[in-house]
Amino acid sequence: MVLQMPRPFKHPKTGVYYFRARVPADLVAQVGKREVKVTLGTKDPALAKQLFSDKEREFEARWKSFRAKPEPIPHRQIVALAGKLYLKFMAPLEDEPGEPELWHRVLAIGEAVYANEDKMEQWYGPSIDELLQREGLAIDTSSRSRLLLESHTALKQAAEQQLKRSQGDYSPDPKADRFPKLKPSTADDRATLNKLFELWERDHIAEGKSLRTVEDFRQKIEDFIKFVGHGSATRVTARDVANYTEHLRHERGLSARTVSTKYLATIRTIYRTGISKIVITEDPTARVRVRVPKEVRERSKGFTDDEAKTILQCALRDPSTLGGMSGLNKLAIRWLPWICAYTGARAGEIAQLRREDFIEEFGIKCVRITPEAGTVKTGKYRVVPLHPHLIEMGLLKVIEAMPHGALFYRASKKETRPGYHPWNSVTGKVSNWVRQTAEVKDPRVQPNHGWRHRFKTIARDVDIAQRYMDAIQGHEDGSASSDYGENTMKALYREITKLPRYD
Repeated sequence: MVLQMPRPFKHPKTGVYYFRARVPADLVAQVGKREVKVTLGTKDPALAKQLFSDKEREFEARWKSFRAKPEPIPHRQIVALAGKLYLKFMAPLEDEPGEPELWHRVLAIGEAVYANEDKMEQWYGPSIDELLQREGLAIDTSSRSRLLLESHTALKQAAEQQLKRSQGDYSPDPKADRFPKLKPSTADDRATLNKLFELWERDHIAEGKSLRTVEDFRQKIEDFIKFVGHGSATRVTARDVANYTEHLRHERGLSARTVSTKYLATIRTIYRTGISKIVITEDPTARVRVRVPKEVRERSKGFTDDEAKTILQCALRDPSTLGGMSGLNKLAIRWLPWICAYTGARAGEIAQLRREDFIEEFGIKCVRITPEAGTVKTGKYRVVPLHPHLIEMGLLKVIEAMPHGALFYRASKKETRPGYHPWNSVTGKVSNWVRQTAEVKDPRVQPNHGWRHRFKTIARDVDIAQRYMDAIQGHEDGSASSDYGENTMKALYREITKLPRYD
């Protein structure tokens, strides 16, 4: 599933763009609504995109301030915050300060509210609240009292400067540089969701595992960050994770199995990585569960006899009936179903085969399935003897006539998105052909993976032992005994020949 990235919303009548975002589930009660919608004040899509990003950062800081625990802040930080109010007050009046009478009146009102905290709260409070939300801060009562006084002093200074300008004196404010810079948060930047993801990603890639999984994880972590409204790994609660799973199930309509095995599993994996590397100490996913109902199975996951016969017969048709499809795609349609039928291999493992992967061991013609050619789910190579029927049909003669390298696609030097492989296109073409040309359209059976399930069924019918099935198909049973000894090519060939021919 491809997640849609947030973007400006265009009003259908006025054409004005808006920022619209979902309020994080844990803040709905505090904010008082489930969604925020703010005009961006423009009909220009390029400008709207830029303003949207600014507004997105602003609201992320607001969510942070809502969640933050009120704490005291030092005087230097208080003066730095007051300095931000000073700059915000000064900026829009740079060229037109107005009349002197206005500033005499403002200074008089300031003197009237000074030393009365209730009046100062009424006068300066809204500006302070907006500033604290923008900076993602929550301060205690004592710090707020000090900030009110410093804000009064800063805004009085700004009013005096504007009075000078209104009287024609545009010399710089000699005290403008008295405000220190606001210090950034001192939180440990390792304890972010993105940092935990990066730690997991580094290990995953070092182990030679799939880049597609990396992109899939990245997408899901980014989506979770958008949902909770922040990227702090230590601030995520079990309630946040549970709310997210509920959102996926009941608002996005994803299946319980997808939520549990994909989304929740991704978040759980990166938290366990963080714990194992002593970056965090708690896992908020530990107690979260998504109840997955028992699967209702109305038919076998493997092809029926009639479906298998239909697909294999269609694969034998004259290639010219496939129209303008490339020669390599026609070759894949001709041979990929037959090879999968007699090996039980994954379609991608066959689609990535190279000429040099067809070998001979101990006088037996074999195919080598290896991560060197592309990707193998287990990360381990295996050698599978070819069924005599494939050889009789002329498979090896076709292979011998091919140049070295990939059989079913042309390698390209063009840069592709991470996790994409050219053989994905090959399996996609075969899948479409099974549905549209061979007309095996039952959605309850997968157009390529159905061979893998069928192989198991037929193997049991002819009494191929489980250990040999696993060795041929590249399955792992997880037992320690499977690592002892070898399945010889002679033994595997003996088992393969038990499979009945598809005549």
